[in-house]
This record gives sequence, structure tokens and C-alpha cells, in this order.
Amino acid sequence: MTPFTLSRAAVRELDHRAIHEYGVPGVVLMENAGRGAAELLVRLNPDRQRVLILCGPGNNGGDGFVMARHLQNLGLDVDVWLFAPSGPMPEGVARLGFNPQLSPDAAVNHQIWLRSGTYVVNVEMNDPRMDHRQYADQITLGNGWIVDALFGTGLARPLGPPFDEVVSAVNASGRRVLAVDIPSGLDCDTGEPLGPTIRATHTATFVAPKQGFANPMAQPWLGEVHVLDIGAPKKLVDEYRISKE
Repeated sequence: MTPFTLSRAAVRELDHRAIHEYGVPGVVLMENAGRGAAELLVRLNPDRQRVLILCGPGNNGGDGFVMARHLQNLGLDVDVWLFAPSGPMPEGVARLGFNPQLSPDAAVNHQIWLRSGTYVVNVEMNDPRMDHRQYADQITLGNGWIVDALFGTGLARPLGPPFDEVVSAVNASGRRVLAVDIPSGLDCDTGEPLGPTIRATHTATFVAPKQGFANPMAQPWLGEVHVLDIGAPKKLVDEYRISKE
């Protein structure tokens, strides 16, 4: 098939049309994305090393929760850290100290992971009392693979605390990194860092490479790029492919 790329706006539009015009639920697209990325990581990780998945509050983080479930089903040891703001606890729910504010589809997969009885390390982004350096230290001293599911193609601003410290720790750790869709901090359209940026060993990108990947300056951040299908209808995807010809 003819290769093509997707801009930030085109990614958003394609997802919206797949959901609202073709009736593919967003959570199904997320399931396909996460499962495909998990299967890729199993192939890249023949030694079956432990995997640390860093999840953000949006759909990229939701992909990470899907990955965690499938990696666990395939027999790998998985740790999940969730970086999200906390909101007020719903009435009638016992206060556990953290109520992550997530995108709707990410929240679905977060709940599936919790109900499976698996522990999540919660990093509350809006708690001024929290010392985020402890998490950076654990990343630096740990081993095994890291999955970057912090932020996706929609990011258009530099990463601030605590993500700047986390990104620095990931890059200093020497561990192999699989970025989900795009390395967090890399601009989808230009291929240049917006600020602190994950330096990935591999990038599992969905549907098509992103526009900025064509920029030679993006290569050190992307590593090897793998394009994965997420089940968006071929008729829809072909519209974007033809528009690039």
C-alpha cells in the first residue's frame, strides 16, 4: 500500500469519524491499539523482562492499561504507574485518597485493571506535597522495559512537572523504551521536541506514521518505528492515504 502520514489534526479527525460515522466505539479502537502494542513488545522482549508502563491521564494512558492486561495475560510481569490529576471523590464512595481524572475510554480500562486485582502506583499530579523525584529515582535504578504511554499526538506544549523529571530519568536509565503512538514530548507535526522528550528505542504508532516522523531530527527520539492497525475501516483510512498521493 502507498505510505502516507497523519498530522495531529488528521489523527483527531480520523478517530472522530471512525467513532461517529462508522460506529466503531472508541474503546474498541483503544483495545486494538493496546493489544497490538503488547504483542509487538512481546516480540521485542524475547527474554520476557519485566515491563514498567507509565500511563498519562488521556487515551495514550488508556492504551497503556490495555497493554498491561494483555502483557499480563501473556505471562509477563507488569508494573503500572498512573500520572493523573485527582478530583473530588464521588458521593457515597469510600475515600481512597486518589480519584484520577481520566478520559472516558482510559477510565474504562483503568477500572478493568483495578478490578483484576492488580496494583497501580498512583502519582497525583496536583498534590503539592508529593515528592515526584522518588519516582524518577526508581526509574533510574530499575531494569527491564519501559512503556511510554504518557502523552500522545495531541500534545502541543512542553512537558512540565512531574513529567520533566520522569522523562529525564527514563532517558538516563539506559533501559529499552517502547513509545505508544509517539514519544511523549515530540511534536506530531514537526518531529521536533516541544521540551523534555522521551528517547524511545521503538515506537508503536497507529494507522500510519505521523507527519513529523519524516523529519530526520525526529529519528533519535523515535528509534525503530512500527505501524500498527487499530481496526479503523479501510474505506476511511484510504481517504487519508489518497489525499496524500
